[in-house]
Amino acid sequence: MPKRDEAHMAAVRQQILAAARVVFERKGVAEASMSDVSTQAGLSVGSIYVHFRSKEDVLLQLIEAAEVNAAPFEACSSAGELLGLVESSLKLQERPDATNQVARTALEIAAITRRNPDVQAVVSKNFKNLRRALLETVVRIGKEANHLEESDMLAVGESILSLLVSAQAQMLIGVPTNTEAKMKAARLLIRLLHGAPVRVKR
Repeated sequence: MPKRDEAHMAAVRQQILAAARVVFERKGVAEASMSDVSTQAGLSVGSIYVHFRSKEDVLLQLIEAAEVNAAPFEACSSAGELLGLVESSLKLQERPDATNQVARTALEIAAITRRNPDVQAVVSKNFKNLRRALLETVVRIGKEANHLEESDMLAVGESILSLLVSAQAQMLIGVPTNTEAKMKAARLLIRLLHGAPVRVKR
């Protein structure tokens, strides 16, 4: 029986988190209420508070559960695959949702991160994981080419990361992302890493 109860509690938590994700993306964090989440989840407000202390607690759990997009970088086995992944990531920032609500919600989360140490810790951990995966991939591909010193490979990796972060930041604040220029910069960086022109592999 206890195992069934634990499984049921875990299932309800996931139900609440799924509902909260929908509500936050539709209304934004500031405008959303626990009542909105309970309605979306088909549960009472009291049931929500059995599992989560507050709206920010729900948000924290969502961020902790979010998939950090590190696995695609870890799976890259060639310079062409790395270039394809970087180009796809840059192009993705050109197509925000129709209402820009997801972008606005991301900005709200950024503001919460600045004042909530728990959220900041999770966001920082996720970013470090992404950075680690990208730099390890760049060094691995660079060593296969045997063209640069490792310190130069790391500089290439940090530059690619800066392109991705700046594209996301520009999308979030609603200014042109200059994707073509960033893709050209990415090609130059990966060509430098590889020691020759690189063809995209997807």
